[in-house]
Amino acid sequence: MTTKKKKAGRPGPAFTIGIPMVLAAFAGSWGYSYFNDSKQPANPTLAREAHLTEPVTFKVAADPWSGYSTFRSEPKFTAELAKDKITIEYIDDEKYYDQNERMKALAAGELDIALTTLDAFLQHGAAHVDGGKFPGEIIFGIDESAGGDAIFLGKGKKSFDEVTPEDKVCYSVGTPSEHLWDFASLAFAGLGDNLGKDNGVVAKDCWEKLTKNEVQVAVLWQPYTALAVKAGYAKVFATGGQADDVILDIAVANHSVLEDKRPALQQLVAAYFRTIDALQKDAKHHGDFVTKDCGPDCEGDAALGAAVLEGIDFLTLEENLCLWFGQCDQPNKIVPRVGKTGRLLVAKGKLAANALPQPESIIDDGFLVAIKEERISAAQLAREVAGPEAQKMGPVFAAQEAKYSYTVPGAEGVGVVGTLQLPQVYFREGSYGLTEDAKLTIASIGEQLRSFPALCVRIAGHTNSNGDPKANRQLSKFRALAIAAELTRLDADEFPASRFDVKGYGSDQPILVGGVEDSQASRRTEFTLVNCAGNG
Repeated sequence: MTTKKKKAGRPGPAFTIGIPMVLAAFAGSWGYSYFNDSKQPANPTLAREAHLTEPVTFKVAADPWSGYSTFRSEPKFTAELAKDKITIEYIDDEKYYDQNERMKALAAGELDIALTTLDAFLQHGAAHVDGGKFPGEIIFGIDESAGGDAIFLGKGKKSFDEVTPEDKVCYSVGTPSEHLWDFASLAFAGLGDNLGKDNGVVAKDCWEKLTKNEVQVAVLWQPYTALAVKAGYAKVFATGGQADDVILDIAVANHSVLEDKRPALQQLVAAYFRTIDALQKDAKHHGDFVTKDCGPDCEGDAALGAAVLEGIDFLTLEENLCLWFGQCDQPNKIVPRVGKTGRLLVAKGKLAANALPQPESIIDDGFLVAIKEERISAAQLAREVAGPEAQKMGPVFAAQEAKYSYTVPGAEGVGVVGTLQLPQVYFREGSYGLTEDAKLTIASIGEQLRSFPALCVRIAGHTNSNGDPKANRQLSKFRALAIAAELTRLDADEFPASRFDVKGYGSDQPILVGGVEDSQASRRTEFTLVNCAGNG
């Protein structure tokens, strides 16, 4: 169950990139403080009668990702912009499908606005820093991938634990598929950089390799995710609740536009969110437009267009304000997400740690704040005109994260996603009591588990062969129970007891090296993610 709407996919020959998780090895290595002071626009007045006196054109470029479709002559958006004498020159040039070229053009002022992903902005923007400044600043979030990007396994495999070193993976290089793979390969013990790669340019390439069994793991985006599900391939891991906030698409404006065209850009942002509101109320129109925008990948098939739309969460004004930019008395997500994304890029060797920007230097929330303030002012004026009988409540800005119910599958092998690569929780010999060091390790594990909010967690305790087998099984289960209880203590909402399936195997599954037990390695706790009953 969720309180947040699911929304749409990633078709076309996109060359974009995606978003990551917190890694224990880098925990605390790159700390940021939240910033609360909004960057106020030069002219915060947004009243509709304050039209621009001269026409303004914004040069925009991206790739064929359907999340950007609103900027590609969407009729409702075009009409809204026309009211303010604004037009968009959308540059559909394959050169700009390359994220590095897109950031280079943004830095040079050849583009006013670049539509991109957070990780691509960090990775490629760092190559075009001028005077200590990134090529531009994030002005709002466009969408999150919500199932539109997913990892599939070849026939006969059901979980990442069944992937072998002999298997090959295919993802589209320089796209969100690569970023999703980076996220998964660092998270799951069965994956990693040891797998052979047979990559493609677009998702279609990987889909074809999967069907021919040339690869056993494929990272796809819509509509190929829908085609893979229909063909019976196992969708093991997808954006959304299984991999929360991994791929975030953003609008980035260059610095000269932020300074010289700010009033017009303010109007554009307001028109964009009026359009998103309208599209959410007209699903048929939106689906038809996305099907058309999807082009040859959807082949005019409305069902495939609907699947694309279902895989994208188009972010509303309220979701931007309340969830991402922390303007509704809720935690700010964009700042820590910049940190997590940066740490993953560093971990994968795609960015130097000293090239990471301070979040406040690449984020401008003034446009969002100005819209909020204008709506509050308009409501206040309406009350004053209506007199004392008018309703006193102003506009309500609220958005909630998805809420999930947790029921662990009854059968042990059902719904397994994979075993996580996590730091070990160490116990004193013969004890299940938690030391202070163990509690710190569990807190770190909890932070990583937050990246998978829809999934249940199987905690399996193991001991070495020393001692009585029956006592070892009991001890290993008590240790696993202690870990689950500590996670619940840390955050009962995020980690209710119902989310955990606790097992104690004692010395039944020792770690052997050359046929001989490694006693220290056998004393371990394993965390396996599983789809909760009824959720996957």
